Amino acid sequence: MKDLLLFHYWCFRTFSLRRNFPKLKIKSIFQTIDDIIINKKSISRFGDGELRMMIGNGKIVFQNENNDLSNKLNEVLTSNLKNHIVALPEAFVSTKNLKLSSRYFWKGYLNNNSNSFSRYLNKEAIYGNSFISRFYMAYSNKEFAIEVVNKLKQIWNQKDILIVEGEFSRLGVGNDLFKNATSLKRIICPSENAFSIYDKILEVSKKHGKDKLILIALGPTATVLSYDLAKQDFWALDVGHIDVEYMWMLQNAKVKVPIKGRYVSEARDIKDFEIPEEYLDHYNQSIIEKVTF
Repeated sequence: MKDLLLFHYWCFRTFSLRRNFPKLKIKSIFQTIDDIIINKKSISRFGDGELRMMIGNGKIVFQNENNDLSNKLNEVLTSNLKNHIVALPEAFVSTKNLKLSSRYFWKGYLNNNSNSFSRYLNKEAIYGNSFISRFYMAYSNKEFAIEVVNKLKQIWNQKDILIVEGEFSRLGVGNDLFKNATSLKRIICPSENAFSIYDKILEVSKKHGKDKLILIALGPTATVLSYDLAKQDFWALDVGHIDVEYMWMLQNAKVKVPIKGRYVSEARDIKDFEIPEEYLDHYNQSIIEKVTF
């Protein structure tokens, strides 16, 4: 109770800078997933990293600053395609369901950065919820994650999936997240600075993505790629940390811990990229192309 009171006092003392931040409309996670399923919409997710890169406020762990990327992120954020969802963090409208540390982070982030990107936001728009793939660690109610995962699995139920991912992302390896999909193939891209070969990644995704659900885990490049694919009538979802959050959920993790065989950008102290032997053959057989520098 004391921590909560201190949090509210801190908010009261420090958030005068947000006076110009627009009152936004952001759907719930479940409403966002329904929009994807029912209307077969693509989605591009904006988190703190994508917004910082858009306004030129520093690099992130796996992507250096890039003016072309910043301009493309701006284009995506201000777009309005009928078959595409622009998604923002739920915390931009409410932090009530988040644990205290996540509330501190997002309140502080908005206080320090919102004046730089608020002019790009449309208070008349209805945004999707970018936390569709951030459903576990930030929330105070961990049972909520189970409901979200069950809903997410409906998206790819009996679908042919194409995963476009970084070299060490390895979505679904060692878990049952995509067990209900009809088939799963992968395009492997660089784990860092993927946007520097963006045109190659886009072309390879188009080559293999026809009549498939394309799931992308590639940092800010995924935000742009989902949008460009949607413009050409592909069904593409920027799913970001979905696999890492699922693994944390399965482990009942309380903090952001490393995961064997994964590049976990938020738990970088230990890097163990070796895939457990029992999953190695199946993983290698799923790879249909690698895109390299």
